[in-house]
Amino acid sequence: MAKRLFVSIHEGWLRLLFASFAAEERAWGETLYDYAEILYRHLRFVEDMFVKRGIEYSWERPGIRLRFATEGEAARFCDEALARIEVQLSDDGDPLAKRMLHDLGFIRKELAGAFERETKIGAFDRSMTVDGVSFSQEALAALMLFLFEESYKEYELIVIYSYAQTRVEDKRLHEIFQILIDESKFHLKSFARIMAKMGILSVPRMVTSEIYRFDSLKKFLEEGIEEEKGAKEQCRALAEAVDEESFQRFFNFINYQEDYHITLMEEALERIQ
Repeated sequence: MAKRLFVSIHEGWLRLLFASFAAEERAWGETLYDYAEILYRHLRFVEDMFVKRGIEYSWERPGIRLRFATEGEAARFCDEALARIEVQLSDDGDPLAKRMLHDLGFIRKELAGAFERETKIGAFDRSMTVDGVSFSQEALAALMLFLFEESYKEYELIVIYSYAQTRVEDKRLHEIFQILIDESKFHLKSFARIMAKMGILSVPRMVTSEIYRFDSLKKFLEEGIEEEKGAKEQCRALAEAVDEESFQRFFNFINYQEDYHITLMEEALERIQ
């Protein structure tokens, strides 16, 4: 029951998150993003409680196929997941369950008010353009490969850092993981919004327990630093391949952000040695 609840909240978070990326009306998209953040906090509250009580749970979950053509359909798509969470919670006086039920009740009311939204969604139309900008075949291939790989990687890092953060006692390590979670959320949002504009938005594949339940935090950080260095090179190469100034600025910006991530991970590595 506990494991199913965690999976249901995880799915609710992702449905709201990717519906927010797909929304055409950006004010509504940001509202959905805020609701997704509430579900992510629910997920972490429940994870913390399970760890303290020794209850088994998993970050693994079924695949999620985005299947909606309008913002109204997207609202229903999200509401389905929240309804499944509600039936697994009981208002038996537990403060956390009570808070979550109140949050879910509010969000579901807001979603219900959006069921009739008729704005068409273009996040799956494979237009392969961004704000009217087209790409050469070479640049398009490089961009698509990068977006699919890195959107999965940022989601993977959110899962890994979340899992690790719940298990560290060092206050500074906890802070470092929180910064890295926030950075990965920003990168995921940035990449997913580009994917939505190109009409190729999709939810990343599941992160398996073999990946997020690492045996050695030291080894994970060492390998993570090397992966960040690789991501820097990918961003640099992509900035050169895409002949569009705004994209070059963006990928150079992401490139230099990776330096900050490497510095944080090196600090974390020093603290555990």
